[in-house]
Amino acid sequence: MQRKTWIIAVAIVVLGGAVAGGLYWRWVNSPRYALQQAALALQARDMDKFFIYVNLKEILNNLVEASSKDLATPEDQSADEWTKFSRQLGRRFANLFLPKFLETFEAQIRAAVEGYLANLDYSKILIIAAAATVAQIDSQGDDALVTLTDPKTRDTFQFHMRRQPDRGTWQIVSVNYDDLKRFSKREFLQ
Repeated sequence: MQRKTWIIAVAIVVLGGAVAGGLYWRWVNSPRYALQQAALALQARDMDKFFIYVNLKEILNNLVEASSKDLATPEDQSADEWTKFSRQLGRRFANLFLPKFLETFEAQIRAAVEGYLANLDYSKILIIAAAATVAQIDSQGDDALVTLTDPKTRDTFQFHMRRQPDRGTWQIVSVNYDDLKRFSKREFLQ
């Protein structure tokens, strides 16, 4: 009888360990874990670790693409053939040269972002950490749409995350352009 009890106890411990290990693996490979690690890196002012979870190059490319839609012809203006042609040529020109331009200035852009983040007061960092904890995350495979909600104003801030195939870590790869414009106006134009 005593041997049977030991076998059952060992089986329960092994099964419990396997379940706990599976849950831990799932947690570590989730977008919420990546958000919380980014928030912890921000609290520790460890920008190298922070940028493990933020793909600045892809964010900039997506912002350029989204901002080009602002330059489209307004619906109340008619576009003649010459205007359409020049806009199309401008888009092609931008698509050719903007990646090289962004690559050239990526270090300066990163330094500016690091400077802004390094100067955040601790209360704002705590708000970011809390927002990451309660973020609404809609995952579909290796992509996730994350929505942060400001508890005071109820404004939302959306961005996309993607699991990187080479490392398996989740990274922020694009930011909602309209949300970023609203945030920039509130943060920098006050």
